Amino acid sequence: MRCIQRLDQPIILTGFSALNKLLGREVYSSHMQLGGPKIMATNGVVHLTVSDDLEGVSAILNWLSCIPPHIGGTLPILSPSDPTERPVEYFPENSCDPRAAICGATDSSGKWLGGIFDRNSFVETLEGWARTVVTGRAKLGGIPVGIIAVETQTVMQVIPADPGQLDSHERVVPQAGQVWFPDSATKTAQAILDFNREELPLFILANWRGFSGGQRDLFEGILQAGSTIVENLRTYKQPVFVYIPMMGELRGRAWVVVDSQINSDRIEMYADRTAKGNVLEPEGMIEIKFRTKELLECMGRLDQQLITLKAKLQEAQHSGTYGMVESIQQQIKSREKQLLPVYTQIATRFAELHDSSLRMAAKGVIREVVDWGRSRVYFYKRLRRRIAEDSLMKTLKDAAGDNLSHKPAMDLIKKWFLDSDIARGREDAWGDDEAFFAWKDDPRNYEENLQELRVQKVLLQLASIGESLSDLKALPQGLAALLRKVDPSSRGQLINELRKVLN
Repeated sequence: MRCIQRLDQPIILTGFSALNKLLGREVYSSHMQLGGPKIMATNGVVHLTVSDDLEGVSAILNWLSCIPPHIGGTLPILSPSDPTERPVEYFPENSCDPRAAICGATDSSGKWLGGIFDRNSFVETLEGWARTVVTGRAKLGGIPVGIIAVETQTVMQVIPADPGQLDSHERVVPQAGQVWFPDSATKTAQAILDFNREELPLFILANWRGFSGGQRDLFEGILQAGSTIVENLRTYKQPVFVYIPMMGELRGRAWVVVDSQINSDRIEMYADRTAKGNVLEPEGMIEIKFRTKELLECMGRLDQQLITLKAKLQEAQHSGTYGMVESIQQQIKSREKQLLPVYTQIATRFAELHDSSLRMAAKGVIREVVDWGRSRVYFYKRLRRRIAEDSLMKTLKDAAGDNLSHKPAMDLIKKWFLDSDIARGREDAWGDDEAFFAWKDDPRNYEENLQELRVQKVLLQLASIGESLSDLKALPQGLAALLRKVDPSSRGQLINELRKVLN
């Protein structure tokens, strides 16, 4: 699933001359009409386009430099191209430009404003296809990561005419930013699958208002694509960071497919202080929670002039002066009409307060509020920590076997660390990254604990063998076969240890 195409080379099923013969007329004049970059780079077939073979080979090597040398290997971490402690200098004005947020931008004076990830490290893939979503690979402090971000501007999808059909014509379809369409949802799902296979940590700069759910979108499979996003996140094996960026928002149907509960062992959600998130936008929320009827009742409770008019209305009704009743009712309607825009604004503002990142943190739907300016520093430190935890967790699972799941393994790591000399007596020790790295980098700190896990694993295996007499009779042959595989230098020591146990 990796395709790099030269700009002057087509990818085709059938040659143009053969198609012309099939159609009985001269329709196509070259292979490029059928499978050139203008077709293949805009339909999701081609990941990257290059001008010559040298650039193509360089792109392959650059791609390979981001992935581990083998399945389960360590990430190829290099020295960062710019300081990890630098702040994010690009600040969105009205909407968050995804590429500037990732790799920075140059302002009107020519000054470079840094983004979250390392300068010049971002390589975008599938750029011409489903352009409302931006996907690619970059480095954060020299650590390779996969990135999914959101285009906030409206883009135009150009569907070319087919010369083989006389009534065919080119169509230009506008696609709004911050919305998932069938093609962009498929692109998102495919990118998550690719990054997982490459064993890359994943960053999602989530800035979606929802899915496009029209009849055409449903016909083109937007439900299936959205479900595939959920499934690919559920099975993701590396750290995932979902971050609602500055000036960003994440709404109900879009939130559902990237929520941390999909894969709570791997996904962590964060938001900038200015970010918004909720089921509905405030204007839609008040249409349900604060209809005109509720606003009028609220006015009647709070506005002193309305309270006075309603008291007068009751008196007039009791006294039977119908002319006065009609006049007061007209005054009440006039006052309510005057107040309605103000109360609508108040209701909208009240709904907006429930959209804030602080409210998200209070409800526990995000892990922490991370200010945009310090997001690079924060996520670099957090990424290092999670990579170190995952590395140690692999060692634990190798020692304990398949019986140890993610959460119990994490609990064991935390217990061992807090019981160590480095952390003992410190309440905040678990949050001290440097102390954790110092403890983790010295295997002597937890070798005894690992040995206990290995012993338990062997005992379980022996217990399962001992359940059957025939299996038990095969035990000596099994041990003999095992000893033959052991290195001769350590075989004697192992035999002596077995003799001690048997005696």
